Amino acid sequence: MKEIEKLYDLYSKDVYRFIYSLSFDEEIAKDIMQITFLECIKSIKNFKGNCSEKTWLLAIAKNQYYTYLKKHPKTQSIYESNLEQVEDFNQNNLEEYNEVLKEIHSLKEPQRQIMILRLINDFTFKEIGEILGKSENYCRVNFFREKKKLVKQFND
Repeated sequence: MKEIEKLYDLYSKDVYRFIYSLSFDEEIAKDIMQITFLECIKSIKNFKGNCSEKTWLLAIAKNQYYTYLKKHPKTQSIYESNLEQVEDFNQNNLEEYNEVLKEIHSLKEPQRQIMILRLINDFTFKEIGEILGKSENYCRVNFFREKKKLVKQFND
């Protein structure tokens, strides 16, 4: 059990931030984080070490989030989140930030996840590839393509 406590201490904030960046809902993020660590307890014996513990936990979290979405169809848009809680932004920056998030969330999978994991969660392309089951190069190429489209769109 000490191993699980250690993993929780090290990575619970990362798991929460990742799920929050997908859901924009604090309660969902908290719930999925807890479910993720319950799944971790059940399957820690099966962890082979092919990736980092953090990557493994985030992959579990991603799967749990999609399971949650299947069971609970969304009733609220992710853009109706409480943006007043975001600090260090003036009103202009909040509007720009919200526009960029809308565009990122309108992308198809897995490009949406690649953008979120890189821009919001600051993962390396290698970590993103491990989480999504794609190659590092695949993630890198898709990120730069989507980034180029976003930059062009917001500069026009």
